[in-house]
Amino acid sequence: MREHEIHISICQWLAFALPSDSLVHHSPNEGRHHVAYRAKQKKLGVTAGWPDLEIFVPRSGWLDADAWSPIFFEVKTAKGQVSKNQGRVIKSLAAIGCYVSVVRSIDEARAVLVDLVKLNAS
Repeated sequence: MREHEIHISICQWLAFALPSDSLVHHSPNEGRHHVAYRAKQKKLGVTAGWPDLEIFVPRSGWLDADAWSPIFFEVKTAKGQVSKNQGRVIKSLAAIGCYVSVVRSIDEARAVLVDLVKLNAS
């Protein structure tokens, strides 16, 4: 499977698996663009290496409400590598207490979330 196909499958699964009122967001900062476009995006607050998915679950949907945090997924193929920028951002997000994981399938996404949030049967 290509990365975008894995990404879509994870998003489709999340739509059913996450507790109600959860939000999932993708910041589209991948791909090749003109230098002027990248400069504009940077001024607007786009961070190079930002994870593919941001997941927000209400406190009531957490197994431990005191553990609440945004959850970030960097989606990769089986052989995909994390870039320098992605590695830097992942490290920074983890350092400030966010949950952040590189996932390569629905199964890996589930394995991360099952210990954090009250998943719907899936």
